Amino acid sequence: MPNNRVIYWGIVVLVVTVLLWIGAEVIKRIEWILPYAAGIGVLTVVAGFIYEFWKKRAAEKAAGGPLP
Repeated sequence: MPNNRVIYWGIVVLVVTVLLWIGAEVIKRIEWILPYAAGIGVLTVVAGFIYEFWKKRAAEKAAGGPLP
């Protein structure tokens, strides 16, 4: 890196700006899928809770009573 702090901070600002621009362009192209991805995430969490509930009930039935 350059010893001159002005050049250093100029490069940092330039790199940050370019990365932000690339990120904004990517988001513009994929923003339509974000609600669907969030919905899939919520459904996955709910399915996991249901699975754990059923698993606990099956274990309780096999043990003959409630588990601690």
